[in-house]
Amino acid sequence: MKKTKKTTTITLIILLLINLMPLVSFAASEPPDIIGETAIVIDAKTGQVLYNKNMHDQRYPASTTKLITALLAIENLDLSKTVTIDAETPFTEGSRIYLLEGENVTVEQLLYALMLESANDAAVALGKEIAGTVPAFAEMMNRKAIELGAKNTNFVNPNGLHDDNHLSTAYDLAMIAKEAMKNEKIRELVTTYRYVIPATNKQETRYLYNTNRLLYDEKTKVYVNGVLRAAKYEGTTGIKTGYTSKAEGCLIAGAIRGDTELISVVLRSTDAGRFADSIALLDYAFDNYKSVKAMDAETIIGEIRVKRGSINRVEVVAANSGYATVPVEASPSIVNTKVLLDKDVRAPVEAGQKVGVVEIYEGETLVGTIDAVVADEIPQGGLLSIIGLSDDTAKVIERIFASILIFIILLFVVYVILKRRQIRRRRQRRLERARRYQNYDFYNQRRYNEYWRG
Repeated sequence: MKKTKKTTTITLIILLLINLMPLVSFAASEPPDIIGETAIVIDAKTGQVLYNKNMHDQRYPASTTKLITALLAIENLDLSKTVTIDAETPFTEGSRIYLLEGENVTVEQLLYALMLESANDAAVALGKEIAGTVPAFAEMMNRKAIELGAKNTNFVNPNGLHDDNHLSTAYDLAMIAKEAMKNEKIRELVTTYRYVIPATNKQETRYLYNTNRLLYDEKTKVYVNGVLRAAKYEGTTGIKTGYTSKAEGCLIAGAIRGDTELISVVLRSTDAGRFADSIALLDYAFDNYKSVKAMDAETIIGEIRVKRGSINRVEVVAANSGYATVPVEASPSIVNTKVLLDKDVRAPVEAGQKVGVVEIYEGETLVGTIDAVVADEIPQGGLLSIIGLSDDTAKVIERIFASILIFIILLFVVYVILKRRQIRRRRQRRLERARRYQNYDFYNQRRYNEYWRG
């Protein structure tokens, strides 16, 4: 009887474990339930969408707008340039560093004010310095957004202060962040916690602090999937907060672990909820996905024939590193590549000129491409490049031809010299022969004369 009870108990435990296993597996991959109305998580290296909640729905982006303002400032202004604040900028509403008319500050100082304190007046000062007016700068912002992959964005100011027509989406902001984070100065700005602006001609020293709690805040606690946690997030890479009464809590966040870098966007959450949502989304993506490097930048992937070039073949390399996003449990061996190069390229060729692609596959599925580019600049070749000979080969042939020509000329000179000597010798022999005949005739004539006289 005891044996039967023991067997029954073991059987029940085994059945319970079998039933629980799918539940545990399901919980590990279950997408988080967040407060934000729209959200996204992407792999920063591949752009692959790992989580999507209404990612193409338009919302007010608030101060997440400032990320593209910073990028345009870095691309268009010298960071050491001094900006003199005009009469209008100090009256900008919302968060600010209280710039004054006539105050002199550098572009770099304005950038730190923009990205740490989320200063609206700094955004206006930068926009005007770049484009002259806020509307003109907004046009630049929209062009840049489209260039970076945005599809449903319309910016009307450089700071994100509320305007019914100032709209973006979680997807668009993720695409903007993905490209912006390739800029080293942006990465420096968004990971800086504290910055000091020395006293200016109008103001005392300013101390700026980052508003992104993921960077530093171990005291503030937020509920993430029902668990109370510190707001500070391991491996965070920034990037930009946003809040207005209409937009509510917004956050573009980033983090990196090993080779995997993620970007999340949350729009229209709560003030604390934007941090909790971002932590939940980043945790979910790290738990379920990873980036696998398919190829390093500048990897030599082959050669291509060069028509009319100074050389007739040139190495082809990968323009940048290539990655694939795969399930976290997947083997890296699932990622493979296929090289597709043009048959040839015509000189002149610029270094970095695209001549093909490297396709990246996850198993049999194409998941991305890398440009295949020429490693070196190739100028147009000389005359013999028409028949496919490189300039080096042509020079060798030219030297051989020149040597043969010189040899022929020398032979000709020797021949001429020898011929002239031969001609002189013949002439001398003829002269000598003529003299002998002349002497012989003279002798005979004398004997003849003597005979008749006798």
